[in-house]
Amino acid sequence: MTPVQAVIELDEAFARRDLAGVLAFYEDDAVVVAEPNRIIQGKEELRQFFTRMFMLNGRAQQLKTRAIESGDIALFISKWQFSGTGQDGSPFSREFVATCIFRRGIDSRWRLVIDNSLGPMVLESAGA
Repeated sequence: MTPVQAVIELDEAFARRDLAGVLAFYEDDAVVVAEPNRIIQGKEELRQFFTRMFMLNGRAQQLKTRAIESGDIALFISKWQFSGTGQDGSPFSREFVATCIFRRGIDSRWRLVIDNSLGPMVLESAGA
């Protein structure tokens, strides 16, 4: 499996609303940029985050991807689209550019260490 394949399988697990399947693609102490000014860490916070995300009936689609590997570390960059249904029932769709860090475990599976699916949007909350 490559990091790109891992993301495709992660997106499929998300589409199935398979919480255990989604969490399996994250290291135990993984960090996720949930919003430009909000970072979460660890499986429990991830569990809560993805449970809320499932309520959007969303789907992630990778539009263009690239992984740069060095040994057991990989930088994953993608342009992707998230589509779903808002709380008011109206459909939405947004594009993002993700920058994520994967690590290959002793089982040869690639897992996310840092998931910045919002990419440069994180700079909106960064100090000068």
